[in-house]
Amino acid sequence: MQWRSFPRSLAAILAFVVAVHATPIFPIAANEIELLVVGDSLIFGQGLLEQDKIYTHVAEWLRTSSPGAPRAVNVKMKAHSGSTLKFHANEAEAYRKAGRDETFFYKPEVNVSFPSTWKQLEVAADEYKAAGRSGAELILLSGCITDITVAKVLDPKGDDDLLRRQAKQFCHDDMVDVLNHAASLHPRSAIAVVGYFPMISPQSNDTRLFNSWLEARKTARFLKWMLNNPIMRKVYFKKVGNKAMHRARLWFEESNKQLEAAVNDFNARSPQPRAVFVKSPLTEENAVEAPRTMLFRMGKHGISEDPMYSERKADCDTALPELKRSTGLDYPLRFCEVAGVGHPNPIGSKKYASAVTTELPKVLGQQLGRQ
Repeated sequence: MQWRSFPRSLAAILAFVVAVHATPIFPIAANEIELLVVGDSLIFGQGLLEQDKIYTHVAEWLRTSSPGAPRAVNVKMKAHSGSTLKFHANEAEAYRKAGRDETFFYKPEVNVSFPSTWKQLEVAADEYKAAGRSGAELILLSGCITDITVAKVLDPKGDDDLLRRQAKQFCHDDMVDVLNHAASLHPRSAIAVVGYFPMISPQSNDTRLFNSWLEARKTARFLKWMLNNPIMRKVYFKKVGNKAMHRARLWFEESNKQLEAAVNDFNARSPQPRAVFVKSPLTEENAVEAPRTMLFRMGKHGISEDPMYSERKADCDTALPELKRSTGLDYPLRFCEVAGVGHPNPIGSKKYASAVTTELPKVLGQQLGRQ
């Protein structure tokens, strides 16, 4: 190479390097995508029929509407209600003593924390390997609220600073670990991390909200009229409810901040951004019992309005007593039965799916259209 041509050659090399780093390095076959769904009840779609779940809408977009479509999309669903990011030590010990593996099967509407998201990723990787595949090309993921629990997040007596620390621990620190774990097991994957929504807000109807709270605790109906009346709501529930709403907003802000930071930190360690954070498209006006809610409500007679209530109740009534007998782990049966309340309904789920498909091209990019 002549020295006078070196600057031009160097420019060409630099242009090549920039081009490589400007294009996603996770190639996706033009005619087929393996879509893996892991995490908790949000991405699982608690209470929804299959055709209304977030991942179902995303898969359909990939099949028919994304760049380069049509293509085949194979969905592997490992997410379930209650999943924690990692297997918590106390539950792992209870399982060990019972001689039970973390993958012991419970139906996905039953809100138990195991298998963890960490384990879901491992099981899926083993299944892909057995089928001769290197892993998923796209992973949809939600998680971190179940590591704290909704009850503790909304606890009106809870410590706000503790909630901030827990959001940092689970939504950032543990999420970074999970993203790295996902990347190592599924080396070609792009990842979408889905954020949480405002659960309750000042726009929530206090009468209906208080009723839902009483029904979730199975308060006898002959006592409800004594509790859920204007005087009791003003004297007791207004103060408690306002504090719970404050913590709901705090959680929404902190969890989103920490999840987005986790995605950014994960991407910073990769040659290419391979994960996106999908902020909830639902706002406080869509919170439970708000006039424009996009979440399932508590219905009459303590029956949640989601279409899975009857099936889930039967599964919870069978699974949780068995779990307690076998391991000593005690999950509230009533909360399991009405777990659909406060989760995105079909309208909310579709709106979430639209937010996901808006963000995905940032990490799938030109690969979607590659022929």
